Amino acid sequence: MKGTPNMRCSEKAAAVTSFVGTDWSSRPLFASGSTLSLSEDQFKSLPDWERRRSEMRPQIDSLKQLAAAVAQAGRDAAAKGDVAQARKHFAALRECGAALDTSDSLAMVRLVGQGMKKRAETEMSKLTP
Repeated sequence: MKGTPNMRCSEKAAAVTSFVGTDWSSRPLFASGSTLSLSEDQFKSLPDWERRRSEMRPQIDSLKQLAAAVAQAGRDAAAKGDVAQARKHFAALRECGAALDTSDSLAMVRLVGQGMKKRAETEMSKLTP
């Protein structure tokens, strides 16, 4: 998943657009070989789960950075008076968060999802009706 700090502006915009256009109800959310696709029990049953946890950090960080970029794009749209576009961004953030925050997700992934949902709700509450 894209979202590195060195991402060019055009790449970030494309990633945000893709994020907002994603159907977060479809599965799988992550590639089948990704550690992020495992449940907590599946993850802990791996022989090298402690090493894999540290390898997950960059993926989790990229996911957080992308979520922050989506939230910023929503705030930017709201500042320009495009409340409908802002709502789309915040709704996508909330939907992604809900998709990540399920009982079959890794605990770290669930926490990211919970953070996304909270951020989306906070930002939505700032929008005028």
